[in-house]
Amino acid sequence: MKKAISLILCMIMTAALIGCGDSDSAATSNGLGQSKSVADVLEEGMASADAPEPEAIDESQVLSSTEGVDVDLTTLSSTMVYSEVYNMMIMPEDYMGKTIKMNGMFSYMTDETTGNEYYACIIMDATACCSQGIEFELAGDYTYPDDYPEIGGDITVTGTFDVYEEDGYKYCTLRNATMG
Repeated sequence: MKKAISLILCMIMTAALIGCGDSDSAATSNGLGQSKSVADVLEEGMASADAPEPEAIDESQVLSSTEGVDVDLTTLSSTMVYSEVYNMMIMPEDYMGKTIKMNGMFSYMTDETTGNEYYACIIMDATACCSQGIEFELAGDYTYPDDYPEIGGDITVTGTFDVYEEDGYKYCTLRNATMG
């Protein structure tokens, strides 16, 4: 009985190995019996394509579409905005002192222990499952809730990117921000 099971298993494995063999070696061979690499296939495709070379993208056109704004998040897709805000959170030194324009959902919080008020523009990702936000401080004399949108309402803010430390944590903010 054991011999019969072993023989059947060997035949199944042999059939599986034979089935995995390359029946069309001419299509995947480079003439020397070797398979083509991905680079070979891409090079052949590029050589046969009549498409012109893609133009280089001028990053300043993408990030500075509004006069006086270094990073305009209002012109990017939801995926790109979320990615850019994520970059701001993990590499804030790259954005220090730059003028940022963004729109999203207004959020407000009061710290019960200190009495500090915090205002933020929250950006959802493309699937609306995750969010990133940047705190902002409006320039001028504004009073909450009179001068702010309702919580969860749309807001557009422009301000200077900065980082501050509070209770041992670093936070990103837009200073001297304006709404609109």
